[in-house]
Formats: sequence, structure tokens, C-alpha cells
Amino acid sequence: MASKKLKKETKAFPLPDVLRDLALLRVSDVQLSSLVPQPSQSPSSSHNTDLDSDLEKSYQFSKEARAAIRLRNSRKVDDEAGRLEAVRSGLEDFVKGLEGERE
Repeated sequence: MASKKLKKETKAFPLPDVLRDLALLRVSDVQLSSLVPQPSQSPSSSHNTDLDSDLEKSYQFSKEARAAIRLRNSRKVDDEAGRLEAVRSGLEDFVKGLEGERE
């Protein structure tokens, strides 16, 4: 249904205007091929290399973000946080014991 609505909302260019524009282009001295860049005028290979590099960085970021989300959803981080808290608490007790012996 959404596609039918979209087609109805899309307005085509009025045919008389299109035909007039095409006729004007035909009688003008403008060569349309001169407006299209030639293959030799395409972006430099260094520009393409930059784009490839940016694309690779984007893929790497997406991969790492998915891994972080999977790790968060797996509860492994919470389990490790609990273990670390237990070790930290034990070390604090140990330090308090050492400080008590000094006094």
C-alpha cells in the first residue's frame, strides 16, 4: 500500500514543458557530451584511495561496535566486573590490615 501511495504522490514533469526543454536543447549549440566529464577527467586515484581507506575504517568501526554490543549483551562484562570488585575489596582489606600492623 505504501508503494501505491508513493506513486500517486510523485508528480511527473509536465509533458509540454519537457518537450519544450528538449526542443530548446536540440536547437541550441550546446553539446551535451561536453557537459559530461570524460573518463580521463575522473577523480584521481589518490581520491579513490582516500575513499577506500575511509570505507575500510567505517567497516572496522562497525565490526568493533557489533562486537562491543554482543559482549555487553552476553553479560560477560557484568561477571568480570563482579570479580574485579571482589578482588578490589580484598585488596582494600589487605591494605587496611597492613596499615593496622604499622600502628
